[in-house]
Amino acid sequence: MPSLSPGSAVILGVSIALLGFVLACDPSETEQLDERWGELGVPEAEFVFLGEFTTDEQEVIRRELRVAQVVFAEHFGTVTADFTVYVSTDLDVLNERIAIDRPDVGPVWFTCGGLAPRHALLLVLEGCLEEIRALGGPVAHEYFHILQWHVGRLEPIPQRLWLVEGSAVYASALVEEALGRRSLATRREAARLVWSSMGEGFPHWGDLSEAEYSAHVYHIGFLAAEWLAEQSGPEAILEFFRLGSHDAAFHRAFNIPLEGFYAAFEEHRLEVAPPLEARVAGTVLDSGGQPVGGLDVFAMVRIEGEAWTAGGGETDRQGMFEFAAPGRAYTIAVWLQCPLEDGRGGWAYAGEWGEEGFVADGDGILDPRADGAEPLPDGEQDRTDLVIELPWTRSEIVDTHCES
Repeated sequence: MPSLSPGSAVILGVSIALLGFVLACDPSETEQLDERWGELGVPEAEFVFLGEFTTDEQEVIRRELRVAQVVFAEHFGTVTADFTVYVSTDLDVLNERIAIDRPDVGPVWFTCGGLAPRHALLLVLEGCLEEIRALGGPVAHEYFHILQWHVGRLEPIPQRLWLVEGSAVYASALVEEALGRRSLATRREAARLVWSSMGEGFPHWGDLSEAEYSAHVYHIGFLAAEWLAEQSGPEAILEFFRLGSHDAAFHRAFNIPLEGFYAAFEEHRLEVAPPLEARVAGTVLDSGGQPVGGLDVFAMVRIEGEAWTAGGGETDRQGMFEFAAPGRAYTIAVWLQCPLEDGRGGWAYAGEWGEEGFVADGDGILDPRADGAEPLPDGEQDRTDLVIELPWTRSEIVDTHCES
């Protein structure tokens, strides 16, 4: 499923940070993965490519799924090829095809993300960074949803969505580690930073913004799924869905009642992700020196060279913002929600501000591995008098970074 806000996109969204980045595998490791897939004895899933893809591009995406099948079979004990993968570089073209093949699904509304109804894996690559498109977007994440459907039934009610999505994030992180793209340790450190920035126990359903809810479901959900896998074995996750994905199934699958897990996980939070205590506050001004309200600003930290958010807020009418932050080694990322058109929205990434001023983004899409602003230096934990000067007005950001 897609991420819904700049906060989730920067951290994880499914649409940006969940997708990982490209690093070449050692040839011997590649051959081993291919051999291990052959040993699974499953046919290749059916693929439908919508758009212009070379034979080599198609093979890379097919192989991305095969790797996920290998990794998940070895960790979770289940594999399937009983589904069709739709890969499209154009949202409208995908919806036209889905209306014919799967009218029960309904139109997809997001770009650069994925969706997995029963027996179908839908990948929308429109708007993705080139390297993300090259890998077929969130193949592994959505394939794990296919497995959840395969063994049981998905019940995406809010109180259980953290395990639906969090386990898919955990599973896809195993693939990233197997391919040498990102370690579980890095993924864990970033998610704990998100948890610290929220400063709330788990679960917490009341008064959450869209970004906070997304972080709750995907990032803290990832930590919860990993914790459960460490306690009961990763195969217990799919056992939960096989047993019916309800409270009694939770107890049987993980050998702990749901409320008992929440209590134990809260103790774990206080050990590994205590709330952020530093405060950051300031004002955002446009190129004419006027305050800019309605911007989303996030503290951004780089872990192993990759950008992750750690707390954020929205500027008021006076352009002022305030939120909890790590206290050191962060920059301030600035986002603007684009105007809605035909029911579609989107977020423009304007750039980030650091020790030497604002570094503007060229295309409005965050590249998590691109060089950004110089982080604020160590020193005082609290920074409450920041002034961020943008090189544009609000209308210029929309004209430059939002689709017409």
